[in-house]
Amino acid sequence: MKRSFSVMAVFAGLVLFAASDLPGADFYQGKTLRITIGTTPGGGYDAWGRLVGRHLGKHIPGNPSIIPENIPGAGGLIQVNNLFAATKPDGLTVGYILGSLLLTQALGQPGYQFDPQKFICIGAANKENIVLVLSKKSGITSAEKWRASPVPVKFGSLARGSSVDNYIRVMKEVLGFPMQIVAGYKGTTETRLAMESGEVAGGAPSWDSAKTSWKSLIDKGEASIFALGASRRLKEIPEVPTAIEYARTEEEKKILEILINSQNEYSRPFVLPPGTPKDRVQILRKAFESMIKAPEFLAEVEKMKVTLDPASAEELTSAVVTLAKIDSALLVRLKTILFE
Repeated sequence: MKRSFSVMAVFAGLVLFAASDLPGADFYQGKTLRITIGTTPGGGYDAWGRLVGRHLGKHIPGNPSIIPENIPGAGGLIQVNNLFAATKPDGLTVGYILGSLLLTQALGQPGYQFDPQKFICIGAANKENIVLVLSKKSGITSAEKWRASPVPVKFGSLARGSSVDNYIRVMKEVLGFPMQIVAGYKGTTETRLAMESGEVAGGAPSWDSAKTSWKSLIDKGEASIFALGASRRLKEIPEVPTAIEYARTEEEKKILEILINSQNEYSRPFVLPPGTPKDRVQILRKAFESMIKAPEFLAEVEKMKVTLDPASAEELTSAVVTLAKIDSALLVRLKTILFE
């Protein structure tokens, strides 16, 4: 009996030694991890950042506390610049960033003091999946009728460089839908209110926003969803075509692939600053993968009535890499579409 106990004790000791010897295995014990969010509190984007914040720590060895921190300003640019250049890369700060900023930086806009290729992706829980919503008062009932309209449809948009503004400008400048863009709204809630008051005839919320705060308008038939900014149709709205389905030429398809489809793939990434130790990167990536499949997380996603549309670290990295492969002539064309 003593011999048996002795062998078991030695075995247990070896297991504990092996576990503690894993790179970074005990780093997060007793620590606090920040998730910075580049928007103001209360919106759909913020809700996803906080949702992940409530669950991710349960899947990290050592179960660190997680504190969400909103860093709004300049359309999310302040947060991203800070994450890239002024955040200690110790694995204790994760940025939930607006992916459209990565595209805007690649197009050479001033003030973007970061390199998209150097951020370290850990995963995404969903995509923006922007939908184009038109009010019944617009009188538009088909793509053909809209393209032939002598009067441009007035659309409410956000700041230049935002994914919402990008999507609307592509519909106008590339696909040829007559639109008068009214930019500068703080968020899609404001564009919905403007549409309800008749100030504008359309807006471009994410699908999560459309099926919650825009739902009553759609259910009453006062507004309808015209197009989806994603690479494939969504199961929840299979009748709504993707924007690229309206493309008429191969050139238009190529532009939409970059400005709409690829951008949507990395539209809502969780990333780490450059230089984060590899062992901590792997810990956080594995924790994110585990969280996405966890019943407790899935139950809260269902309760919130949002759409889980995850992407792995590898998928996000691959999508961002495409930005560095855009040739110079096409970059000029893309910049003209979005910023001139």
